[in-house]
Amino acid sequence: MLELIRDDDPILLPSLPSSSTLGPDFAAALLNRQLVLLQNSGDMIEPSRVIVRIPPQVKHELLDSIVPRFDELGVRGAAFVFNGELGPNDRDSLALRSRLPRNWLTLALGRIEPYAIPVFYYLGLDLIDAGRALGAAAQGIRLWPRGYESIPHSEEIRYCSCHACSSQTNLADIDREALQTVLVAHNMGLCRTFLSESVNAAHLGQLRSLVESMTHSSPASAAFLRTVDKELYTFTEEFTNTTGSGALPLIGPESYNSPVVRRFREYVASRYVPPSYKKLILILPCSARKPYSDSKSHKLFREVTDAGLGASRFAVAETILTSPLGVIPRELERSYPASFYDLPVTGDWDAEETAIAADALSVHLAKFDKSAVVIAHVSGGYEDAVKAAESRIQQSIIYTTSGQPATSRESLESLGETLKELVDVLSLKSGRSLENKEILRATADFQFGSGSGEVLIPENASVWGKPYGMIVSRIEKEQTCAYVAASGALSLTLVGGRLVAPLERYWVRFDGRRIKGGSVFAVGVLDADPKIRPGDEVIVIGTDDEVIGVGRSEMSGIEMCEFEKGCAVSVRHKVD
Repeated sequence: MLELIRDDDPILLPSLPSSSTLGPDFAAALLNRQLVLLQNSGDMIEPSRVIVRIPPQVKHELLDSIVPRFDELGVRGAAFVFNGELGPNDRDSLALRSRLPRNWLTLALGRIEPYAIPVFYYLGLDLIDAGRALGAAAQGIRLWPRGYESIPHSEEIRYCSCHACSSQTNLADIDREALQTVLVAHNMGLCRTFLSESVNAAHLGQLRSLVESMTHSSPASAAFLRTVDKELYTFTEEFTNTTGSGALPLIGPESYNSPVVRRFREYVASRYVPPSYKKLILILPCSARKPYSDSKSHKLFREVTDAGLGASRFAVAETILTSPLGVIPRELERSYPASFYDLPVTGDWDAEETAIAADALSVHLAKFDKSAVVIAHVSGGYEDAVKAAESRIQQSIIYTTSGQPATSRESLESLGETLKELVDVLSLKSGRSLENKEILRATADFQFGSGSGEVLIPENASVWGKPYGMIVSRIEKEQTCAYVAASGALSLTLVGGRLVAPLERYWVRFDGRRIKGGSVFAVGVLDADPKIRPGDEVIVIGTDDEVIGVGRSEMSGIEMCEFEKGCAVSVRHKVD
């Protein structure tokens, strides 16, 4: 049969009927059989065209040991079986998919409903079996975005505006063969619509939002995504961009542990280091408007804080409490996704939101000295979160709202009086504002890891600019980095790259001593920091171990090492 295969046809290696229902021993035998078949095929099969079947019962350890052998032969594709129930079996297949090399083509086989196409596309399946659409048509079933209908047995046939359906006066009056032709066109059109919508959403950076919206098609869809977020976080987070420009909708529980949200909480917890001179921690509620400083409520908070602390204002660390991001230090309020997320603001929090915020707050406050004082200027769900964390907070806590909204006149007066009293009680000294340097250092730590801020913006650095515009740092007239409020991120110069390089973080090793053009392509990458994510600021190092460029990553560090095509880094500055 091999002689009948065209030169450009992919080859799906053979399986056995119902092999997906057999145990791990058979799964191991099936994988090994495919390997032997390929090894013995000689020149009859081009390995790069082969798609290996991965049985769902195969053990992870076996897959990890046998995939490199397929990879050495030149195989670059694998197929996985899904039963369409979005339950444990489908999650097991996705777990296996996550263990493959990033440059392999992946195929999803089985009964896959059209509404599940976005989540399969989001989870890295490149080709998706349309057999469900054809099989349903053969049974007289017309698929819909949410559910289906059996045409021969439907009491009232639904209206459909697609070309195939609208070309018929009454589907109940046509013969079975004609009906199947219509239903094939309709069902396949629905699959193509979902796929097209997924591809477009990916281009716009809104694929995750589309997937979350589809969870309402069934309880199984919601449970599937929530479980995948927990079990496959390390896989999905790797491909989640660290920057963005459009609004990021966070509508409900499906967003609480999405990769971009969970990563933000982890970065703040592990990377943010408050300045040692902060003696007050002011906890404030979030606002619908982003960044918070531009909102009416936070302008009021600023006025009261300025009046209450005067020249001692530099000693206060402002922390915004929010769901589902947890806590946001004021210095990071313009970072992604803090300045881009959009969610319903009601003041009422569910138990999971409260627990997330309480955990984040307790970890955050543990970074401050025990002698510091916490002022909780919050009410409603925000106050519930603070009280849920009370037993884990070592500092003294003062509540200033007394059950009133944080923006009420009574609450604001209470906040102002409390701040004035604490200036004397804590013997707060006067000092100049260090806001710009705090923003730069906190952002550097957030992007490159703790300690990066002091390296990139040392004590002798001169800093100027506006938090709502641009802040620039220089050392002896040499610019090291620039902070752009619109993105909330730092961009490095070559000088800045050389300062950060010794930390050995976010580096890309290029196969050459100079970069030609404005991009570094994956084929030219020798190695890269596995922590790199799409959108990260990265440092390009040449074969002579010198920094030869800085720019933005276009793929993860692992992808840079495994792919042979594609842009790895968009270069901003390079050595001439």
